[in-house]
Amino acid sequence: MATTLLRTNLNEQVYETLRERVLRRRPGPGEKLSLHELARELGVSRSPVHHALTRLVSEGLVTVKARRGYYVTPVTPAMVGDAYDVRLALELHAAERSVGSVDPARLERFRLLLEESERAHTEEEWDTANAAFHAFQVDLAGNDVLSRVYGEMPVNLIVQVIRDGRLAGGDGLAREHRAIVEAFEAGDLPAARQAIRTHIASGLAIVLDVIERAGGVL
Repeated sequence: MATTLLRTNLNEQVYETLRERVLRRRPGPGEKLSLHELARELGVSRSPVHHALTRLVSEGLVTVKARRGYYVTPVTPAMVGDAYDVRLALELHAAERSVGSVDPARLERFRLLLEESERAHTEEEWDTANAAFHAFQVDLAGNDVLSRVYGEMPVNLIVQVIRDGRLAGGDGLAREHRAIVEAFEAGDLPAARQAIRTHIASGLAIVLDVIERAGGVL
């Protein structure tokens, strides 16, 4: 059944529609996305569809292959491992630049973000609180380029792809946030490094378990 879209903010509507489909793996990993067929189905020109697919490519959800078109990016153990390796490197660098030099007001804000993650009861609440916590953690380094690169990492989107009711472990991950904050508050860089490594290893293990149970790719 064709989807009918209102003619206001068309680019954004098409983007949100296609993003939701890709996140829900409809179509599935590795499958081709036909610009022409999507435009016909949504009742729009090719331009907003092309605009949406380009945004999804920049987010890592879609892959473009020269002279072949657009494809849903598969989430594989190798992709996840690479993403978490880079995330670890960026968070450790940010900690080295900030632990011991964060002012009390920002430490207070960091603790508030921790508490928000501990209060999260739904997957959506956890996703929002967790993303805010880690973005702020990296922002503490005061390096705009580092923050931008970290914000463009595909890890959060990977989690959204595999979520769909299958990802557990939020409570344990939130408790690990506390160890990170306490290390920052104490100005203890070795403890911060260890807490970050533990936390990222926990998240990676959860994601890899979900992928394995799904057959090795999502």
